[in-house]
Amino acid sequence: MRPEVNERELLVVPRFKVLGFLCQVEEADYPALVEFTELSIPDISRSVGFLADRGLVQVRKERTGRVAHTIVRATPDGIREFRALLEGLRKYGLS
Repeated sequence: MRPEVNERELLVVPRFKVLGFLCQVEEADYPALVEFTELSIPDISRSVGFLADRGLVQVRKERTGRVAHTIVRATPDGIREFRALLEGLRKYGLS
């Protein structure tokens, strides 16, 4: 059973940045997330883990030769939750 999504937990800046970016693209690897969010790999990894545990993102591993890549995409639930969060922020003039 997945933990429920708490809106306040999505307002944590690294999580907000990661999910916000993933809602704008089909999928992204960690280097793209680093470039867009300007977060460290450990911050991205923690954020992706948190979001994946709640079903807001999907994670898959790909290999190119000996190099492994982590690919992340927002789920429909993740997109819905992020849009609801933005709508709430707009309602209070915070976006």
